[in-house]
Amino acid sequence: MRKASVLRLLFIPAVLTAVAVMVLVPGLACRSKRPSAPVGDETTVHNHAVSAEEFAGWLERDFSPERELLSSIRHALVNHTRVDELPSGLNVDLERKCAWVSITLFEGGIEQIRWITKRRTGLESINRAVERLRKYERFSEFHVADADMCRIMLEVITEEHPLDIGRLNVSRFDKNRFEPGITGFKLIYEGKTYLYMPTEAAVYGHMTIAQALNHISKKVGVAKQTNKISKRVKILTKLPIEWSVIKSVAFISYGEDVLPLYRGYPVPVKVSRDKLFELTGRAARWLYDNMDEDGRFLYYYDGVRDSIIDHAHPKRTEEDNYYNILRHSGGVLALLRAYELTGRDEYLVAADKAIGYLVKQTREHAYQGRKAYYVFYNQKAKLGGTGVGLVAILRYRQITKDTKYDDYIFGMANHLLSRIDEDGEMIGYYIHPGFNDGQPLISPPPEQKRQLFSFYYPGEALLGLALFEREMPLSEEMRREVRDDAKRALDFLIFVRPVRYADMFEPLPSDGWLMQAIEEWSAEPEFQKSEYLDFVFNDANQMISHMYNDDNSPYYDYPGGFYYHYGDHVYVDSARAEGLIAAYYLAKRVGRERLAENLLDSCKLVARSLMYSYNSKESTYMHKFPDKSVGTFRFKLTRHWVRVDTAQHAICFFVRLLSAMQVGESQD
Repeated sequence: MRKASVLRLLFIPAVLTAVAVMVLVPGLACRSKRPSAPVGDETTVHNHAVSAEEFAGWLERDFSPERELLSSIRHALVNHTRVDELPSGLNVDLERKCAWVSITLFEGGIEQIRWITKRRTGLESINRAVERLRKYERFSEFHVADADMCRIMLEVITEEHPLDIGRLNVSRFDKNRFEPGITGFKLIYEGKTYLYMPTEAAVYGHMTIAQALNHISKKVGVAKQTNKISKRVKILTKLPIEWSVIKSVAFISYGEDVLPLYRGYPVPVKVSRDKLFELTGRAARWLYDNMDEDGRFLYYYDGVRDSIIDHAHPKRTEEDNYYNILRHSGGVLALLRAYELTGRDEYLVAADKAIGYLVKQTREHAYQGRKAYYVFYNQKAKLGGTGVGLVAILRYRQITKDTKYDDYIFGMANHLLSRIDEDGEMIGYYIHPGFNDGQPLISPPPEQKRQLFSFYYPGEALLGLALFEREMPLSEEMRREVRDDAKRALDFLIFVRPVRYADMFEPLPSDGWLMQAIEEWSAEPEFQKSEYLDFVFNDANQMISHMYNDDNSPYYDYPGGFYYHYGDHVYVDSARAEGLIAAYYLAKRVGRERLAENLLDSCKLVARSLMYSYNSKESTYMHKFPDKSVGTFRFKLTRHWVRVDTAQHAICFFVRLLSAMQVGESQD
């Protein structure tokens, strides 16, 4: 259960502009920068950074010398020869003393092979790596002569400084920080040198210290002592090892071209309407192409492991794999947004099929003499399951004018109304196997309500009720009931919830669904209460205040991502982005044009952040079968888990953002 923001302050419009970015760049004069950290935070950024302008200049350099070098390496590998000389004008210094060189071969369906070495000169290091790669038993499996099949990565260590392993952290921007994909490790143990290259985090999907150190434990032999990762890490950190933090610069081939990498992924990333349209279309197509015949989506995929077994349910089998009905309904919403974007009828057909699976999961009960339907899945009836389900069906009806699901629409709306308690609290579960012997929870006591609490479910339910009230032919009596109950629920969420559940709130809000619900309800003037509007704008402002930007991040790909506490590894989050774009449209509706403009700037910055988590043909070189991942969005920058909702939220956000952006508009 994720906490959200308890800071419901009077809204003060901030000047929220698209910001520049910073990055570690080899070969440029570096400077330290003090971030605009939260008040009371004495953290100092020790990581060197350069301005966005300087980095943009570096990306505009001529990388033909690197392209020539990688071509020479490929030729030497294929023909069992040597690289005769280094091209002039290289953008990476191969002659510096700490220039350890790594060459890695990647090809779909084959485990990569890598050789890391350091010789007297950079040219000797290159040729030593080429020689050793050719001696791999599996080298013959690679189609090295085919640049479209076999991709070659060149990585060179550019920085190194001592590390006190006891101070290694992921929460402070200091010299002892582990930043996956940016920093690596050099170890000297029993006279031998071991290296964990920065790109290994991206290649293997590491994000935590434990994952990195567990990987290192296998290199030094500690893993043989125990299968438990925590014990491996403990043993490793107690050994008499001389530790160093290292940083690198890397390039990878792409056909006959070469791409500079940052955190193991190709750069630069540019936000434009054309690029957003392309990415959104590819993501929607991935959802569509990976649907089952029964209407379910491919719930989860890990491209590195080529596995559909959800990391949160590792003991499941493919035949009994985990599935989530809320995210299923989210997939329907994404298909409908894809239809809105493209006009392709196949997305409506697929959405209809997915709704067919959804309604098969409903059960019936009675509410005030009316039929009520709730979604029952995985032995639970969640408020959000019926809420998002209702949103999905109503969006389908709104587009198609098809009335065949009207019975379910009325029934699901009745169920949601039945879950609003006397004081306006919406009960998170109707059935939960851990409460009341799995029987319906009609009037649970306060402590059970607390245990059943969810930040997301009430907003999902209220969004469904908003669409129900607007789209369906209702009697005046029913319309009044829905509006009055919705106001009662909104009043609880805005005035009572922050007090009753204050301990569950955190600085970064997570209530994007409620922001969307209030935007939808605000179409009715009686729902344009200042308190409702301020809730949305306050949460938007709080999200933006907990967003990395040019002034507070040393990393090129952090701006537009979020943090709970300054120093957190960035949260790349399209669900919150949906809340922000809802705030934009709400500001437009109520005539706050300056605020809307500032919110839109922040949405564009978030879009740029999300584009770093997109799996493209260029970026999936480390996946076992790269083509299977193209069109997906990763959970985190260096974790390769993708799920139906990482696509759903991104698609829905991008389609709304595209509608807001001007034709031809772009942002560097």
